[in-house]
This record gives sequence, C-alpha cells and structure tokens, in this order.
Amino acid sequence: MVSSAGFLFFIILCQSILGRYGDRSSEALSWFLPTIMPTLSLIIGVLVMDAIGKGVNVDEINGFLFKLTFGISFCYLFAVLLVILLQPFSSLSPFTVMSLSSLWLGPFQGLVAAAMSAFFVQSPTLTKK
Repeated sequence: MVSSAGFLFFIILCQSILGRYGDRSSEALSWFLPTIMPTLSLIIGVLVMDAIGKGVNVDEINGFLFKLTFGISFCYLFAVLLVILLQPFSSLSPFTVMSLSSLWLGPFQGLVAAAMSAFFVQSPTLTKK
C-alpha cells in the first residue's frame, strides 16, 4: 500500500510538473492526499507501534483477514489509478472527474480502513492455530 501510494503520488507530481493541471496543481493534490492519507496514517501508526514494542504480538496472521485486506486495498488503489489515468479520455475536466470519483472512493476507503484496522489489531483469539 505504501509503495503503491508513493507511485500514485509520483504520477500526480509528474502530471503537475508537466502542466496537466495548469495553475490548479494544488487542487489535484487536494483531491489526492485525502484519498490516501487516512489509510497510510493507519499503516504508519501500526508500524511505529510495532517498532517501539507496543504492537500486538501474533504468532500467525489470520489468512482470511490478510486476503480481504490485500484484495480491498488493491482494488481501491486500482480505482484511484484509473481516476488518474482515464482523465485524458473523459469529456469532463480532470477536476470534475476527481470530484465525481470522491463519491465512490470515499465509501470504498472506509471499507479499506475497516479491513486494515481488523487485520492490524487482530488478537491471538482471532488467529487460527
């Protein structure tokens, strides 16, 4: 997720530098950052807690939660990528496409955050032994 978000940021950055958004590049970033920051914040928070020894120790991960979280995250990031890559083929302005995409990306992001939360805070009682 983190590397995919970095790749998407790189695309937005390159498009901004190449003038895709004209003098409205800040609007593109204003759309993009809220689409990825909540889930990235969750991931970074869990990684920090693990690094300082405050994370939950689980001997095994729950396979279903892992697959669910990975699948939903992949689909979400793919949907964000499609919004970015399909803009040139739309009759709508890039900002209109971004604004419309928030209608489905917002709830989708909620599902991703819920799946990640369940995965990252799973306890040994949720884990198959």
